[in-house]
Amino acid sequence: MNASNNNITGRTSTILHSLAIPLFFLFFTIFYKPRGIEKLLDMEHASFAFNITILFCIVLLSTSITRVWLYLLGLYRSVSKQTYAAWCVCEMIIAALFSSLYITLMLKESVSYFEIAGTAMILIMTSTIYPYIFLWLQYEIYAGKQRLDETPDEKSLIRFYDEYKKLKLVIAREAVMFIKSEENYVHIHYLDHDKNKKFTLRSSMKALEETLTKHGLVRCHRSYFINPEYIKIVHRNSAGIIVAELNKPNCDTIPISRKYQDVITKLI
Repeated sequence: MNASNNNITGRTSTILHSLAIPLFFLFFTIFYKPRGIEKLLDMEHASFAFNITILFCIVLLSTSITRVWLYLLGLYRSVSKQTYAAWCVCEMIIAALFSSLYITLMLKESVSYFEIAGTAMILIMTSTIYPYIFLWLQYEIYAGKQRLDETPDEKSLIRFYDEYKKLKLVIAREAVMFIKSEENYVHIHYLDHDKNKKFTLRSSMKALEETLTKHGLVRCHRSYFINPEYIKIVHRNSAGIIVAELNKPNCDTIPISRKYQDVITKLI
């Protein structure tokens, strides 16, 4: 599972998790009242309701911050199941540590922070694990449906998403001639009824690399990916630069770095 497959690190997921986790924590602790929670939070100078509200705000803030970090991470790389699971555990630990700090500061008695941290860890994890599991299963079901709906023809299509994970272009792999990156954009050069066309996408080459490689496009330069089916000849031009000429008219020559020269020549 990764960000591009089920958008688990996307904007909608970020907002959903940021709200669902703390809200479930609030209702779970109010209505279920885990063992010892009332005694711990019903202090002389602060009521149970007040302390639960503060803990809700702590969980909300910590979860929102960690989810935003995960969202930003998902913009630049795919997130595996293992990474996502570890991230969820860290979210619960962070919320528990800050909750423990608040409880320790509010208690008048001399109580060790680490003693409170153990109790808070159990409280946070038992009262937030359920929405984590539920949301995880929802994403797994959604990803499974996508795999079932995918036909063999669709597997040959390349789906291009922008930096916000929005689908911008779906194109057959054999139509793509080459892709060039330029600052914060990539230019997708393709054939449409034998006419050369270009589609500009706001994204980075690094974000597209896994998708392009999976569909058989090959990196030939720091700023270029090329479809080897369109390579006509590789040679050194008058400026001493190794370039590839394409077998379609009105196409620019594509520079080839020394690093990728052997890989390209073996493909043609």
